[in-house]
Amino acid sequence: MDVLAQVLDIAQTIYGLCDQASSNKQQCRRLRKRIELLLMTSEALSKQKDKSEHLKEVMKELRVTLDNASCWVRKYSHRAWWRQILQANSIKEEFELINDRLGDAAEQLSLLLAVEHRAKFFHFFTENTRKRQNQKDIDEDLRELKNYLTENISSKMDNVEDGMNKILDDMAELKVLCKRSSWHITEIRATDLKRGSLLLEKPSHDLYLGEYHKSPVAIKVFKGQQIKNQDFILKTFKSESETMKKFECLNILRLYGICVDNSDSMPCYSLVMEYCQKGTLRELLEKEPGLSWERRVRMALDAARAVYRLHQTEMKAILHGSLSSCKFLVDGTYCVKLSGFELSKTESSLKRPSNAERRRRSSELVYIAPETLQDINAYDKRSEIYSLGVVLHEIATGKLPFHSSPATEDIPTVNEELFGSCPPVLHGIITSCMQRNPSDRPTTGVIVDLLIAHLNQCES
Repeated sequence: MDVLAQVLDIAQTIYGLCDQASSNKQQCRRLRKRIELLLMTSEALSKQKDKSEHLKEVMKELRVTLDNASCWVRKYSHRAWWRQILQANSIKEEFELINDRLGDAAEQLSLLLAVEHRAKFFHFFTENTRKRQNQKDIDEDLRELKNYLTENISSKMDNVEDGMNKILDDMAELKVLCKRSSWHITEIRATDLKRGSLLLEKPSHDLYLGEYHKSPVAIKVFKGQQIKNQDFILKTFKSESETMKKFECLNILRLYGICVDNSDSMPCYSLVMEYCQKGTLRELLEKEPGLSWERRVRMALDAARAVYRLHQTEMKAILHGSLSSCKFLVDGTYCVKLSGFELSKTESSLKRPSNAERRRRSSELVYIAPETLQDINAYDKRSEIYSLGVVLHEIATGKLPFHSSPATEDIPTVNEELFGSCPPVLHGIITSCMQRNPSDRPTTGVIVDLLIAHLNQCES
């Protein structure tokens, strides 16, 4: 069976599951419609011999995506109402990730179409269209769930009025959780912040544990600022905030806003962000060397999803520029979140790199792709995949790759003994990410698909 036939076979399974869905029905139907459109186009392209090789590569990636989609439908198409409430965020995050990957496939297929057909086809998969349709489906599923609760649960409860009020309150909260509301990144009043203990002290800034609207936050307070134009800083901040809203993701550190405290003679500037209890990924790996392989794979998936969110955009791709294990933070649930790229122009306006920072950068050469070491201007998505591969190597082994000799310091060497019983999928991803030839490295979308597929297999 060729790869297109395999994809069509998986799709038929998904169609059957979607037709039988008793919960999250609208999301299942939307998934089916998008897959049908992709495969209808794929079948038409398969008859054009000159495009068969490129189509085959697209179908290989789509096969893994559809396997993951099948698992999503199996997990969430027959959920009891209370599970739908408890798992609302998981349902939404996974659904949107699958649809992002279908959008990637559509983009590749559109390149194989005649010019006059591309725009019409890809219109159904553009990011704005997907988000709008996804939100409509989620709202419809919530309305159906609310109607079900009103009609069926109330008759079975001893205290109907109190019980239904509690359930409807839960539904209102669920809608807020599920709705993709843009991150509200704003200018924060100093009086709304409570600064607590000092977490970290650096030449350019101090990091404090704080409280904002009764929630724990990290407060990055800049020092030694060279501020000439406060209006320029605020204008830059607002511009960058609009860009940041596009990258709302569980695995990207959330920014709440900037705080300007004018209570002293000189204004004090702070960035207020999500607090991650376990510190940097590097610190966690040193403190907890006995992490299970399942935990490590999930952390690798988190890291890959964060970079995918940056790379997967219809605007000009956003590159982090300096990926390392110190740029990923870990919260209390071991969820890994990417930081260190947000509001970079705003930060540049507030500080100048210190000598200590320059020395730190030089110690992170191991993360830099060989082509970038040779030419500093040779940096793109593939270069960043190399850096991600080094981070995944750390997650798997707790250690960095090492250089075999000064003469080959641009070619990190991997000690296979470090990997032990590492799952083959993770070992394979690390090896492919760190290939010397950039064209041999996978995309972040492929990495995410493979890691999700591995976890799905472990659960089945």
